[in-house]
Amino acid sequence: MNRDVAAQREARPPSEHAFDGAAPFYDSWFSTPLGGTVDALEKDLLYGLAAPRPGERALEVGTGTGHFALDLTRRGLDVVGVDISAPMLAAAASKDIATHWLRGDAAALPCCACSFDLVLCVTALEFVANRERAVEEMWRVVRPGGRLVIAVLNAWSPWAWARRRESRAQETPFSHAHFFHPGEFVGLLRRFGRVAWSSSVFVGPQGTGLRWAWGLERAGRIVLRPFGALLVGRLNKCT
Repeated sequence: MNRDVAAQREARPPSEHAFDGAAPFYDSWFSTPLGGTVDALEKDLLYGLAAPRPGERALEVGTGTGHFALDLTRRGLDVVGVDISAPMLAAAASKDIATHWLRGDAAALPCCACSFDLVLCVTALEFVANRERAVEEMWRVVRPGGRLVIAVLNAWSPWAWARRRESRAQETPFSHAHFFHPGEFVGLLRRFGRVAWSSSVFVGPQGTGLRWAWGLERAGRIVLRPFGALLVGRLNKCT
């Protein structure tokens, strides 16, 4: 690829519409052996930090096709899913009518202040142009006593390296992504309070280590926390 073209792609701002064209086949990833295992690993950490409880009101920001929102609904929560992509929301709405779906910008959420016990955002902040404002908005809608849990793609993981290589070769949704390193991510959240964080997914992007995924996960969260593919942070709203 021409170096000027590659540089232009690196400089391109993140796009909230990056996944519009992926809506019809986005969920197929979860039915693969690697995708299913990664999903289970991520949920183990996400829900361990989020501690979702039946009867709570939850918001997923950047819900996409509703993968996590629907799972929270099945767990007995009253869930709202917000996304800026109409095609992704249409895919989500076609799967479930119990979950509430809203089209909206993460940096200007169409929700009242202090209205959710749990606000969850999984691999969406990377595609938002005004990331600081988006976190402020998510924090705004958390109730006192509630919590905000955000997960982002880790710049220090082999998964990020692979996504960067792919996006340099051809246009992909990750051509628009901002990958966070741990210090940057924790620093962004720390403006709002004390951050509990960890990382998940220590298998490789081509499935290396898949047979030992759970063993790698247990060890990785202890000794390789800065290098998991998914960084997950939690904030508690005390007042």
